[in-house]
Amino acid sequence: MGEYSRHKTSALGKFDDARFRTIDVRNVKRGVATVGNVEDVRAWSGIPFHFWKASKAVGFASEAWQLNLARVRLQRYAWNIWQLLCFRGLGGFQYSNWFLDLAEGQITDQMKSMEVISFNQHFPRASRILGLGGRISYFIDAPFVSLVEGYGLTKRLPRRVIGNAIALEKANYAAADRVITMARWAADVLLNQYGIPPSRVHIVLPGANLTLAAGWEFPKLSGRAGKERDFVLGFVGNNWRRKGLPFVVSVRDCLASRGWRVRVLVIGNAPTELRQNNGIDFAGHLDKRNKSETFNELLASCDMGCLFSDHEALGVSILEFLRCGVPVLGFAHEGMADTLPPDAGFRFTIMDSPEVISEQLETYLRDEAMQFRFRANAQRWSPLLTWERCVDELIELWTTGSVARPVRPWLGLPSSAT
Repeated sequence: MGEYSRHKTSALGKFDDARFRTIDVRNVKRGVATVGNVEDVRAWSGIPFHFWKASKAVGFASEAWQLNLARVRLQRYAWNIWQLLCFRGLGGFQYSNWFLDLAEGQITDQMKSMEVISFNQHFPRASRILGLGGRISYFIDAPFVSLVEGYGLTKRLPRRVIGNAIALEKANYAAADRVITMARWAADVLLNQYGIPPSRVHIVLPGANLTLAAGWEFPKLSGRAGKERDFVLGFVGNNWRRKGLPFVVSVRDCLASRGWRVRVLVIGNAPTELRQNNGIDFAGHLDKRNKSETFNELLASCDMGCLFSDHEALGVSILEFLRCGVPVLGFAHEGMADTLPPDAGFRFTIMDSPEVISEQLETYLRDEAMQFRFRANAQRWSPLLTWERCVDELIELWTTGSVARPVRPWLGLPSSAT
């Protein structure tokens, strides 16, 4: 966003930097890369897939990298066995030169010699792309050092592997045209811990990883929530512990103890004891390849979408709820601070207890006008949270070096959407 990408412009309004002057955004072949098959909606939560589809439609990035991870499965086993025999610890094959050589070897030199937008911090290596005459930008949710600290990787990966992975990531960013983060906190890490010049760090909010069918209409929920019908708190996620499902259930229990009818709808994963909880409706994992409409309908049936993660790079599920016109609530912490709009939900601190949150929700349940306003605003947010909008911002970034009016949920709806 603008605060991380201030540059001088020429009289014609073009970005005044020699690296970008020759780029014709609409007529350059660009590839989209991730650790996996970009054309598979299951790869990395569907983020590369949805980006590629939206980019291809407008001619921004049409070439999908197809990395077959099954082809390196035996090598992964062999690498881990060798590491154990050498007393080097278990895990980290994905960050090894062996894996990267094998992975990059699956991609043609023609694909590697064009401009690449990668959704992975380590793959492909920038040195390999530049060595073939290509160029690369990275579009990441979080720097690797933050994933190590916040996601417990120090317990799963040897220290040597972590050190090498961070060094490779820094080398990739140093050689990249630009590094785009999905949230402000990640950009701060790149600036303060990685020392990347502000001119090459940008922030662009991604879209929601779902597609609404043609003619989609937001459902109208009838009856007074919490009294005449259940007040439904939605939860999406396979990593139920980190994303705070027990916390959501505690909020539900607090409200129920105050006499409100409340249920939690869970899409993803949950332990047996929570699946059998009378206050939970467990939908399980829904494959977006063939259950996308069911997924969207379940989201839209909720009164509020919840995300109370201890650590969260962004909070894609918040964007998904808002895309379906559902208000949200959660901890305004790390990436979630950028996805929770104050005019369509509640922003809590990570120190707030279930009791504090249930008190706020009880006030909300007593105020039908507020409920109507939040849901109306969530529906106004919906068209702003698409991958098409994200790609438009990236095209502007590629063309001018900055985004003049980026979508920023934490500031509330822009005047044009109200």
